[in-house]
Amino acid sequence: MKLHTAQQHKGFTLVEILVVIAILASLGAVSWGIFSALGSKDEETKAKTEIAMMEAKLNEYKSSEELGLLYADDYEEGAFALYQMLKGDFNGDGSTDKGRTCYCDQLVYVAPGSNEKPEGILYTEIPGKKRQYGILDPWGNFYSYRLGCEQKGVPAIGKKTTKTKKKQGNGLNVDFDIYSRGEDGIGDGLNKSGDNEDNISNVKIFLKS
Repeated sequence: MKLHTAQQHKGFTLVEILVVIAILASLGAVSWGIFSALGSKDEETKAKTEIAMMEAKLNEYKSSEELGLLYADDYEEGAFALYQMLKGDFNGDGSTDKGRTCYCDQLVYVAPGSNEKPEGILYTEIPGKKRQYGILDPWGNFYSYRLGCEQKGVPAIGKKTTKTKKKQGNGLNVDFDIYSRGEDGIGDGLNKSGDNEDNISNVKIFLKS
């Protein structure tokens, strides 16, 4: 007579389930970190490419325009000055002024807060600044500009620039600085530490903190 022993089917214990969940969570965190790093690298590369392009176009402006390079006191004014020179928009209506030249054909307007991502280098209104525009970096912040340390320029903001006294530049480069504040959107672009660690610019030599 054959005896049949009943097979007991054991399920997973709570400990085993928790171990599996922990492993999956760890794998997910690692994957997310890798994808985030890759995404950040793509945006950094794009910012460097756009800054190099704007630098070349601003050199064209500098060699062609009698008005000369603009002076800017702060981040937002620098953002507008960069836009003004590249777009040829000195009256702040969002388009190239009559008789002026747009030096960067890649500039494309987007409405404030829009999720649209058309091809080109995007620009939009600077919040709280009437009839002022800025060029957006890959993180949705504004690129900014400083007049070079060996230059004198007239102020931005669409004043009667031909009758305005020129001011000495405060940039690090000889001609001009163009910079992005990076992913965190903070910093002044003057060095590569602290708030400025992720700043991207055409500055060749950074100040030591």
